[in-house]
Amino acid sequence: MILLKVAAVAVAGAVMGLVIKKNSPDMSLMLTIALAMAGLYLAFDVIVGVVEFIRTLAEATNISLTAVEIVFKTVGISLVTKLASDVCRDAGQSSVASGVELVGSLTALYISLPLFESVVSMIRSLV
Repeated sequence: MILLKVAAVAVAGAVMGLVIKKNSPDMSLMLTIALAMAGLYLAFDVIVGVVEFIRTLAEATNISLTAVEIVFKTVGISLVTKLASDVCRDAGQSSVASGVELVGSLTALYISLPLFESVVSMIRSLV
């Protein structure tokens, strides 16, 4: 149901954006950003439900909550990176979008370093 709401808002906004873009490209960009934020707002309940389910699953299977948090942070970084780079591309700033993607990738790598550390320590304990 939420997907239908987001899709309806996105399609209506995209059509309005095309109409507005002819006369005011700046307002069209602002509309794009507002639509992206509205989509995130509408999806918030779904996001919370998924996070709670995965935490419950992790607790039931004795998976480290630290590892689950790292995965959540990495997914969040990728979503923010995608959204920001798409907005930059819509604004005609493809080099800025590429910079955002680079920083997003490096940030995701940095956040996941403790997982790499755990894997290395597990391998060392086996050898």
